[in-house]
Amino acid sequence: MKIVSSVLENIEGIQIFYNIGVLIFFSFFMTVVYRTYFMTSNKEAEDIKNSIFDNDENNLSDSKNLKL
Repeated sequence: MKIVSSVLENIEGIQIFYNIGVLIFFSFFMTVVYRTYFMTSNKEAEDIKNSIFDNDENNLSDSKNLKL
């Protein structure tokens, strides 16, 4: 890793790529957080939660009714 670090330190203007990468990562992270917490309504979150529980109950009842 020391070889890579020394090579990258000698390239002029390489810092801009680091800054761009951090900016892209931060933008993506903030977009995911925003869409998760602020754009999902409480009703939609409840529907998702209930569909997960309903789906598990249906799968359990279906597996009990199977005849081997």
